[in-house]
Amino acid sequence: MGWFRDFYNECKAWHIVRKEYRKYEKEFLAVGLKSDWFGKLYRVINRDPNIALESGEDEVYLRKELAEIWQVLVKHNLVDILAYELKPLNEEQEREDGMIEYEHGYLIVFTPAWKLDKQYVTVRSVIFVTLFNITLLGGSIYLIVKYLIPFIQQFL
Repeated sequence: MGWFRDFYNECKAWHIVRKEYRKYEKEFLAVGLKSDWFGKLYRVINRDPNIALESGEDEVYLRKELAEIWQVLVKHNLVDILAYELKPLNEEQEREDGMIEYEHGYLIVFTPAWKLDKQYVTVRSVIFVTLFNITLLGGSIYLIVKYLIPFIQQFL
């Protein structure tokens, strides 16, 4: 039962984050945090190509921008239920018109999490829980139709 309890608690965390984001969307957008359909919060931080990623100068800018984000998350009491991932973006792609487009920055993703050691709400686990609940409901209906209704009809 521990897994189901943790799954339920993490679903609650996802619900809390989505509710707070909808309620105070302007404050989150003011610091650049956006939400996807499922409730993950993210922000893309672009850098000047002259500043090397993960350098001393970049670290100062990154700490300042992360401090702004943390202030909003602390204000709304979401820090304890969010796991974050910081991904450096350093790629170049050629566009259709022949120009080269550079990605030079960071992607910060905040995911609601009940325990940081394991993610309980995944596509696989949601499908499993949904099928489990449908099976329980179907089995209950089958038992009622097969055994309980004929038993009640005996006395009528």
